[in-house]
Amino acid sequence: MSTSHHARVQIESDLNVAESVLKQMLQSREQQLVSSAEVLTADFGFKQAAASADEATIKSALLNQGNRIGADLMALLSLQGDLIASNLDAEVVGFDTADVVERTLNHGGLTRHLYLNGKLYQVILLPVKAPVAIAVAMIGFEINQALANELKALTLQDVSFVSVGVPSITTLPAESLAGVVSHAAKSGEPIALPILVRPQFASRYFPLNDGGRDPITVYLSASVSDAFKNFDLLQLEIIAIAMVACLLALLGSAVMARNLAKPLSRLARTASDIAAGDYRKNVEIESGVTEILELSDAFNSMQIDLAEREARIVHQAHHDPLTNLINRQYIITLLRDALDGAGNDNFAVICLNILDFRVVNDTFGHVVGDQCLQQIGQRLMNLPVSNCLAARLGGDEFLVALNLDCSLERAAEYLLEALSQPYNIHSLEITLRFSMGAALAPKDSTQADELVQKASIALDMARREQLSMAIYEQQLEEEHLTRLRLLADLKTALADNDGQLQMHYQPKIFSSTMQATRFEALIRWIHPQQGFVPPDLFIPFAEQAGLIGAVTDWVVEAVVIQIAQWHQQGFNAQVAINLSAKDLSRPHLLDHINRLLVQNQLPANSLSFEITESEIMRDPEEANQLLLKFRKNGFELAIDDFGTGYSSLSQLKHMPVTELKIDKSFVLQLANLENDKIIVQSTISLAHSFNLKVVAEGVEDEASLALLRSWGCDWIQGFFISKPLPAKEVLPWVNNYSQSIDPTLQRATTQGLKKTGL
Repeated sequence: MSTSHHARVQIESDLNVAESVLKQMLQSREQQLVSSAEVLTADFGFKQAAASADEATIKSALLNQGNRIGADLMALLSLQGDLIASNLDAEVVGFDTADVVERTLNHGGLTRHLYLNGKLYQVILLPVKAPVAIAVAMIGFEINQALANELKALTLQDVSFVSVGVPSITTLPAESLAGVVSHAAKSGEPIALPILVRPQFASRYFPLNDGGRDPITVYLSASVSDAFKNFDLLQLEIIAIAMVACLLALLGSAVMARNLAKPLSRLARTASDIAAGDYRKNVEIESGVTEILELSDAFNSMQIDLAEREARIVHQAHHDPLTNLINRQYIITLLRDALDGAGNDNFAVICLNILDFRVVNDTFGHVVGDQCLQQIGQRLMNLPVSNCLAARLGGDEFLVALNLDCSLERAAEYLLEALSQPYNIHSLEITLRFSMGAALAPKDSTQADELVQKASIALDMARREQLSMAIYEQQLEEEHLTRLRLLADLKTALADNDGQLQMHYQPKIFSSTMQATRFEALIRWIHPQQGFVPPDLFIPFAEQAGLIGAVTDWVVEAVVIQIAQWHQQGFNAQVAINLSAKDLSRPHLLDHINRLLVQNQLPANSLSFEITESEIMRDPEEANQLLLKFRKNGFELAIDDFGTGYSSLSQLKHMPVTELKIDKSFVLQLANLENDKIIVQSTISLAHSFNLKVVAEGVEDEASLALLRSWGCDWIQGFFISKPLPAKEVLPWVNNYSQSIDPTLQRATTQGLKKTGL
């Protein structure tokens, strides 16, 4: 009876430990799913894709996020429960999607274990908000035979996942599963072990889901023979000792029995404590029986191993594996506690982003990039600030939360100073630049998740404006939502090509003959609700959202088609198109341009391209290689906004450009400002010495035109000549202008020169 009792206690202890480890592992996987789902649903590009129902972008985001965490299931569901996109080849079937989506929206999220397409998954569902719910993201890990085998290796107990109507996942022999299911005890109830006939397995079960249409039950099974093995041996020794003791003296046997029962009872209580999750009680038993001492040592070792294993699981669930900083999910929990402890008084949440971190990865490789992230993590953890929390939110974005004992601006300067010091990696000295966005409690919010969201909105503004620091204001959130809507509308306008996007053309005149044969193409967006949207508003949005390539392709195609129509009408013109550095680096852009020219039977000199000076000077060597490809294809190239960047003619003479375009800031008041006259005249002279043509934009009056012509400026552009014209107005303007060339030329060379004293 005693042996059976202790064996049962041992088995219950083993099963309790196995149940605890299994639930910890499932909880750890659940926390990982929650963390990954929140990263996915908070991703700006993913929200935009979900809002615009861009299935290809959604599926790409799902696959990227799924590959990053090793998820087996990635899906996006509509608010009606319909599947929008998933990483599965087949439809996601096997559960009531509408009911699951409704419960997800009602509770702000849902974790379930579901059979989908005949496979068991542990899934997390979170709403995608922008800012209201627009879809539901579902991420899951498959619970399969490999996981069951891993659990058995970890807990040393057999595990089975059983549900009605689907194949079971089990580490048990197939012939044993039915008996285990029929004789298993419910979790928390004692296990019955017959005295005379020992079963092969002792089992207990617990439901994996709380109710539901298709309940899933987990069975944990321990080998009874293994449990009795040591006890059987011990029992034989006890019997032998008892027999000897009986022969020697009845008193000796009584003492021996007591010496065995007491330590075993102590070990049984210890097993119960371990089953309850208490691994801290060291078992110290005084006994002359070697097996009892060995069993006591085994209990102590088991407690140490379980405590260390649980600590590792909890740490991995709460920390980023690369930087060892707190992860996004856990920082929200800690922020809630910190806000309560700080009394919501002068508490700041600061989100940080590394500017142009992609350049570091592209230039030095991801190994160096990862080491930069690790060193950033070390600096954030070692900040000499009390009550400071630091976390990695994902990618190149970090978070710092602290009680302010100085101004927010001073704290930001201190933080930037700590992070901006060079990073020494593999004999490289890398300097990183950061943008920061901050939100304050209680001014902005007293809720942890809202503070993080508002700090992220401020960070987005700082990145757009190239600021080192931005502080949250209510209007930033409104602007954020407006940008999301504008981007969605821009994508629709590009796809539908319904006339919202239009091309205007501003003439350039050749100063020596005053002929207008060149134009600059300028895109215009007439929004159906908001009216005219300035290019300097939506073009930066398109660049940040990765949409600038689609805009450029639309512009190039529209301009080429328009030039072809003019050719058919007998008007030959060259049109300049503005390109960004991102456009130049697109490998297929040049092929696309050449293909359009061939289709429309146009020569290469029908197009020219203007590239902003600051864009080129970010990486002159790479820009030189990209520009050279365009020149080899016969296209003329101009440096736009010359004089506003950090280049010089000595740098640009090595680049395959044909023109310089003097920025209009030097031309608008040319006739009145002596410094501008010196700059423009010297620039024209030096450019000509390098065999470069010169274009002056921003010509607003006759006096400026006269000065530029007298200095030999090749091309003139500005409102004095003409504003940007819709395509249908270009040919009428050219005809009218051609008829007035002589009077205009005479007026510009007489009255204009008189005003300037030349």
